[in-house]
Amino acid sequence: MAPAPAAPLLAGFGDVLGWLFAAVIALVHGITLVVGALWWLLGLIFWPVGQLLGFVIDILGAVFGWLGSVIYDVVADIAPGATFYIDLISFGKGGWGDDLWTGLQLTLKLAVISLSIGLTIGLLGAGAKLAPNKWLNIIGNGYTTLIRGLPELLTLMLIYYGLLFGLQGLLSTGILPLLCDGTGLPDKLALIGLGEDAARICVSTTVQIDGFSAGVVALSLVFGAFSTEVLRGAILAVPKGQLEAARAIGMSRRLTIRRILLPQVWRYAMPGLGNLWLIMIKDTSLVSVIALDELMRKTSIAVGVTKQPFFFYSVACLIYLAITGVSMIATTRIERWASRGVRRA
Repeated sequence: MAPAPAAPLLAGFGDVLGWLFAAVIALVHGITLVVGALWWLLGLIFWPVGQLLGFVIDILGAVFGWLGSVIYDVVADIAPGATFYIDLISFGKGGWGDDLWTGLQLTLKLAVISLSIGLTIGLLGAGAKLAPNKWLNIIGNGYTTLIRGLPELLTLMLIYYGLLFGLQGLLSTGILPLLCDGTGLPDKLALIGLGEDAARICVSTTVQIDGFSAGVVALSLVFGAFSTEVLRGAILAVPKGQLEAARAIGMSRRLTIRRILLPQVWRYAMPGLGNLWLIMIKDTSLVSVIALDELMRKTSIAVGVTKQPFFFYSVACLIYLAITGVSMIATTRIERWASRGVRRA
């Protein structure tokens, strides 16, 4: 007769777990709505700027189009055979310039989003590794050891294919519907107005993982792991005497971090973060293996159709070198900004 109270206890635990799941789903739903609203607001604010930039781009396009036609006629007179390669990278029907431009845009979008998320992960990872809490140290060290010990391509494959088949296998076992029934998740989501989410989550039989999302997650994790060590070293490079002096004059911990620590952290970390950014630009080419149409995949498609591997791979090299050159100029400017007021030896 003693085990009888276990049923209400388990039922109560399932009810709490169901409300926890419902709260997490509601939080994700709310964040999605907020991000969508902010994106709409930014679009509304910058709409006049976009219209002006579009007008300027149209004018520049007309000017460069006219200049390009003049150069094309000159090249046709001097070296008629070279016009074949110009036609290959031209925009419009018969050329691959618009395809390469689309791939370049996706590459830059993938890199910038991964940089933002990875830098946030790096700050959290550095904080975890330097925290006085032992469990945070274990989590930070385990994360950096695992991610830095795996090839970037393997990390991408594990996230895209491993997660896909793992979740699909979990669905095939019937655990998800059982978990939804045991926690009363559909009823709880219906109470907070998210009944459609319950139908999509609890009755789902297939899993779809977007290639772009998988690429962002993989690159963010890799960048975050390496930037964790860069930021940890930068934090340790800040003289402890300055932090002790800030505490001695009564500055709060948050103010000390904002006014003393972070400005100097960026100064010490920027060279390493700049190198990691350049590495990530090159790592974006790895996502071509999951059929994401970034620059490298677009180049491979052009090679397969035109049978001109040397030419198109050379064009891709020039594009990557151009991105690298612009990035090096930008990081140099940022380093100078972060080092303002510091006397150079």
